[in-house]
Amino acid sequence: MANGVANSPDCGAHPKRMTELGLEAGIGFIPFGGLGMTAFGALTKNDVAPVRAAAARLLSSDPDPRSGEALGAAIADKSTIVRVAALEAIAKRGDPALISDIQPALSDRDDFVRYTAAAAIIRLSRLEREPGLRVSLDATSRPRSPGL
Repeated sequence: MANGVANSPDCGAHPKRMTELGLEAGIGFIPFGGLGMTAFGALTKNDVAPVRAAAARLLSSDPDPRSGEALGAAIADKSTIVRVAALEAIAKRGDPALISDIQPALSDRDDFVRYTAAAAIIRLSRLEREPGLRVSLDATSRPRSPGL
């Protein structure tokens, strides 16, 4: 391999890239290997947005008013999944006082965020009009057991 990639002058200058090329070439021979490379890339990426989204989901059941404030702030997060998770958590909390925090999300650049914001406002508005409805809405939103 006298004229191959391994003998090119850039080989020593970019060992990380050479490792990636070797890994990609090797994975190409394994069925579904591309999925492994995608997972590897996702795991090694320095993105904490999924963690922030999970935290937002957990705050949905926290009765502390500061949790509602934190969710309201998360609606402006740079990550779409965090914004959506915050909107879903606010809707699940059932606090109509947070409707004003949701309204700016109706103009979000992402369709999914806008639709989730609209759904959250509809749910909270209904809870505001019919406070006794919260119990029945929560009961119908739980997954049913296959045996029932």
